[in-house]
Amino acid sequence: MAEELETIDGIARRLNRDVYYLALFDDAGDYRDIYTDISEATEWLDAHQIGWKLCSGFSKDTVWLEGGPGCIFLDIHPETATEAMHRVEAHFMNADGNPAVPGFAPAVLRIDDARQFAYRDDPDYWERF
Repeated sequence: MAEELETIDGIARRLNRDVYYLALFDDAGDYRDIYTDISEATEWLDAHQIGWKLCSGFSKDTVWLEGGPGCIFLDIHPETATEAMHRVEAHFMNADGNPAVPGFAPAVLRIDDARQFAYRDDPDYWERF
């Protein structure tokens, strides 16, 4: 059965706050899609009791009807859960700022950026595709 996948910007608007997530990317630096095996990251997140949800990334100029860039929403509030953010960054990033776990990079989406795409929350928007 198909499952509806939220977008990271939609999650930010629903929560009305900045959101923290792991971007999925390949060796060339391009985004990996939502069908990528994410078990390496999610097993670590589960072991450290950090809530997560697979979601779709977004682009200002592109709409994906299926697939699209993947990311993992992290149930960590960027302004109040700094200790959890530091644990994620320590695990997924090297001291030089490069990914320590290939294919995953922590990122923050600001609510003000997510609000620019609120028109995509209207169900009629998706009916046009």
